Amino acid sequence: MKCPHCGSERIELGVVWGKTAAVPGNVGLLYKAGLFTGTAQVYSDLCLSCGTILRTYIKEDADREWNHIPPIPGSR
Repeated sequence: MKCPHCGSERIELGVVWGKTAAVPGNVGLLYKAGLFTGTAQVYSDLCLSCGTILRTYIKEDADREWNHIPPIPGSR
């Protein structure tokens, strides 16, 4: 894979999205799971030369009822 911005082939695949200790809850794409909200772990492919995120994706089933409304702060 080659970066379309800088042409580098120094690409780190499958970098996991995380959070700092100051952020409660999970980081990721939200979906409805019955009465609850689930979070799909997000991954990105990153160019190590220029810092561009080339691709962002999940590895689990994408056929879900995805949440399009931001959660209310403190509701989780």
